[in-house]
Amino acid sequence: MQTTCFIAALVASSSFASAQQTLTYDVEPTQSNFTWSGTTSLGNIVGNPSNAFQVDGTMLASIAPVAGFGYGAVQLVGGDAFVVPDIHGKIPNPIPFLPPLATLDVLNLHLSPTSDPFAVNPIGNSFSTMVTLTALSGTLVVTPLGGSAQTTDLTGSASTPSAASGALGTSLSLQTSFLSVPVNSTFPFSDSGSGVSGTITVVGTLTAGWGPQFPIPYCTAKQNSQGCTPGMGSFGVALYSTPSAQLFLISAAFVLNNKSGLLFYGSQPANQPFQGGTLCVQPPIKRTPVQNSGGNPPPNDCSGGFSIEFNSYIASGVDSALVPGRVVYAQWWYRDPGFVAPNNTGLSNALQFAILP
Repeated sequence: MQTTCFIAALVASSSFASAQQTLTYDVEPTQSNFTWSGTTSLGNIVGNPSNAFQVDGTMLASIAPVAGFGYGAVQLVGGDAFVVPDIHGKIPNPIPFLPPLATLDVLNLHLSPTSDPFAVNPIGNSFSTMVTLTALSGTLVVTPLGGSAQTTDLTGSASTPSAASGALGTSLSLQTSFLSVPVNSTFPFSDSGSGVSGTITVVGTLTAGWGPQFPIPYCTAKQNSQGCTPGMGSFGVALYSTPSAQLFLISAAFVLNNKSGLLFYGSQPANQPFQGGTLCVQPPIKRTPVQNSGGNPPPNDCSGGFSIEFNSYIASGVDSALVPGRVVYAQWWYRDPGFVAPNNTGLSNALQFAILP
């Protein structure tokens, strides 16, 4: 009774955050290739020497799931996507053998991508929205022929909103969520010092991923009264949008046979003394239904085990906080009458995992 009450106390007032999650997607520079072009009041801008660049950094996506699908309502809400290398251009002189009419350099350009809210088509993972790029930092340097360099701070400058048809989905093999955002954005500029005004257009695709989200064991199991140390394992990937064939099994082995037990979980890890072992999950916690460990008939040995198919548990809706992006910390607890109360329980090590959309 004492141990049951203690678990109940851990569960009390348990709650996670709301279903809306903001995921940080890492931009892959080798797959985020761009070109730029420009026009000015003096003529077209050409690369000096190249008009190609890549983008690195992050994108933030706010994701709210709907029943059975992890990408119900999505919006790009920022990030820090930076240009590598810096952009260097020139306005050619109409007389070919003379120096350019001006050089233009865009230095230390960091961009924040935002969009209108959009829905993802479950078939094909496609979406359509309007995308805006806003400069978090950057400097435009215009050097006219025969003049001195003029510097303009680009911070806060925004592109004209442009239509984008991209893709957002989940790769089960890589255990990642992928995001692809085509960009065709135009930035107007005006340099009062040199009198040069114009536009620069960037075209390319921001390709990013969230993950991989492989389950990670952590913490220390409690040796049971038969001298065995329970081991926690998993198979598959935690997934909100659950195909019928996609499983995520969380298991424990080398536990006492024919004993009641359960998996409990929370939103933070812990490492503190608990019932003669280690509590690996920070209260408040949630607990799954009680199971029997099975195994050999009596007497006690270490042939028991536990298992739960967690994707079905997510899909059941019993815990509305189990949403895409949620990081979960889980541990098995079971009865062990070989110890004196209140330490007459067994504890596995723990598992950290994240829920893919």
